[in-house]
Amino acid sequence: MNPHAHLPTAAGHEVVVTGIGLVAGRLTDPEALFDHLAEGRTLIAEHPLHQEWGIPCAVSAHIPPHVWRSLDAAVPEEAGAQGPAGVLAWHAAAQAWENSGLPRRLDGERGGVFLACNRMVMEPEELTALAAHVDHTSGTLDLDAYLASDGGPDPLRHRRHQPDSVTAGLADHFGAVGVMETRADACAAGGMAVGSAYRYIRSGVLDVAIAGGAESLTTLASITAFHAVGALAPAGGRTAAEISRPFDKDRAGFVIGDGAAFLVLESRAHAEARGARVLARVAGYAGVTEAVRMTSSSRDGSDYAACMRAAIADAGLTPDDIDHINAHGTSTQANDACEAAALHAVFGERAARLPVTGNKSALGHSLANSGAVEAVLSVIGLQRQTLLPTLNFTGADEDSRGLDIVTERREAPVNTVLSNSFGFGGENCSLILARAR
Repeated sequence: MNPHAHLPTAAGHEVVVTGIGLVAGRLTDPEALFDHLAEGRTLIAEHPLHQEWGIPCAVSAHIPPHVWRSLDAAVPEEAGAQGPAGVLAWHAAAQAWENSGLPRRLDGERGGVFLACNRMVMEPEELTALAAHVDHTSGTLDLDAYLASDGGPDPLRHRRHQPDSVTAGLADHFGAVGVMETRADACAAGGMAVGSAYRYIRSGVLDVAIAGGAESLTTLASITAFHAVGALAPAGGRTAAEISRPFDKDRAGFVIGDGAAFLVLESRAHAEARGARVLARVAGYAGVTEAVRMTSSSRDGSDYAACMRAAIADAGLTPDDIDHINAHGTSTQANDACEAAALHAVFGERAARLPVTGNKSALGHSLANSGAVEAVLSVIGLQRQTLLPTLNFTGADEDSRGLDIVTERREAPVNTVLSNSFGFGGENCSLILARAR
């Protein structure tokens, strides 16, 4: 029996999850990933090129080359040229759609696509070609010569690297062209894509949506940028598996990752009319933007707390109704301190009894995708009544003291999960996921 069944549902149509799909490391199946993480295993490993590039922390949660090749081969011809993030998105979205049991196309029904993916940057081969046309004395670029050269831009580059192209392609493929959104809200984008889809369905504008994120970040340009701002964790003599350590007293930064994850959302009426299997519910959402600093929020956690409270209220719940926190938990000093402070502020003395998990300890941080993959894992956790372990938590510091950080697989009665995503630039997101009923 669901102890929260008596609680009011947020105004509007009830929103349910009927399909999930993902790509993470060498794994291309949500259940397999959950099993992998439940066993205390990681996806973080040494990257074959990072050391060659001179990056101090040469590890990441990357997609192995043989997996890339198989995923690329599976993209339908009609999709056209796809960049790495697009390839991941197509696979995860198609898997979620098939998992939902929906017909191949939604023609005649109200559907939408919500993709989270931050814009790509130029990679080494493009920068090398561009540099040949720079006059370093005058500081000018001969753009005409660059465009006319053999080493000029790939004519399909726009399609390969613009996330909007992937959104439009998926919408056309599934016949879900009612609403198309491409989110680039930094690390919160995946959660915001799911939240935006939820709001369109709850309001009655859409009946079906596919929402998620995709990122391909283990590249020289991305790694260099995050290393330059001090966000990446140094190896510090640790093995690859030990480096990402959310809320731990010795945390020192995040480990970057690739991946994609999608959820199919429907109104309960639409799902029941076609006899769909309901996996979970999206019960609440809040997306809050603040502008304290580019790389951190209010140190007292007040901005994060406001976001969590808004999501809980949106679900028609109170803090006492939350059973589990799927934390943003990046393993950076500032983020984990802010999130821990916010959890204490929102849940008070109950924070000590409220289990907290940090999936990025094993998944790394895939930015726009992270909120989506954590939502998928939360759905499976609700189904299995199982909490995943947070790897590498050996002890609390002043910030995380008093929190129940789950360090081993734990069976627990869970009816509601608060899943957080907090991004650079003050983009904050909280989702409330609830057990199917």
